[in-house]
Amino acid sequence: MKHGAEQKIRGLVLYEILQEQTDEKNGLTAREIIEELGIRGISVVRKTVYEDIAVLNEYGYEVLSEKEGKSNRYYVVDRKFDRTEVQILLQAVRSARFLTESKTKKLTEKLLKLLGKTEAEQLQSITAATADKSNNERIYYSIDAITTAIAERKQLSFLYFDTAPNGERIYRKERKRYIVNPLGITYNKENLYLVCYSEKYGNAVNYRVDRMDEARAEETEIQELPQYKDFNMTAYMHERFEMYGGESETVELTFGQELAELAIERFGAENVHITNNMAVVRAKVQISKPFFAWLTTFEGRAKIQSPPKVKERYKEFLENTLRELIGNV
Repeated sequence: MKHGAEQKIRGLVLYEILQEQTDEKNGLTAREIIEELGIRGISVVRKTVYEDIAVLNEYGYEVLSEKEGKSNRYYVVDRKFDRTEVQILLQAVRSARFLTESKTKKLTEKLLKLLGKTEAEQLQSITAATADKSNNERIYYSIDAITTAIAERKQLSFLYFDTAPNGERIYRKERKRYIVNPLGITYNKENLYLVCYSEKYGNAVNYRVDRMDEARAEETEIQELPQYKDFNMTAYMHERFEMYGGESETVELTFGQELAELAIERFGAENVHITNNMAVVRAKVQISKPFFAWLTTFEGRAKIQSPPKVKERYKEFLENTLRELIGNV
């Protein structure tokens, strides 16, 4: 590296080395820093290292030191993300089914660079990965197309497919493009969903982003429908009830006191009232078999209070389920 260019880049490279390889428990001596700079084609002496560290500190890039024997060890602790924050992000990336193995690996590598080498190695060894990953390497293009369409208020078009047991893509609608009005993206059950609406049907629908192909923002403006002018994604997610379909209905549910926190997490604090050792929920959900099955898992500690027609449907669901189970014995 030419001497002039070396001087301009040296401080940046030095700080990058300290960011990657040090933390409060693992520092580098001046000699080790000189060796690391040498690997990168930058030749310096100890005096230069001390001067560069002083300049970094002067401009707010805090480099700390600790005496160890006759030498000082230099390290940085001021990072944009701490270890716990990186671990949360890392677990989210590794658990996301919509990401492919290769995309997961690349994102993992980038996240780990936010920490020092030792902490990064520790996190990598303790963070579990989801075995079931998408095989759609073009998902980044789909996400970008969705984001562009929403930002520019354009319609979005894409192909949509199912995956056969042998991995073959089976495109819906005989490979004809879906054309929708995008509202947003949401994460649910380790998958990423596009939420949108169609003028033809007038209702909101969801599509898994990892099953989309050849997505693109169209030139056509979004077709405005009054009911989606002030769309509330949070309220919609509560109503959709974990992406399961069915007609919308406002229901009143009661949960035992031990399930109060779960009720608040599921339906939002604004829809839950605690009274007489009960959590009373009044919220709009989509009535469906998965909704009834979810209630059943609480073994009578969660009950439907109203409306009567939903209570009757729940009763029919339980009777049919029991009949099927007994019939299969």
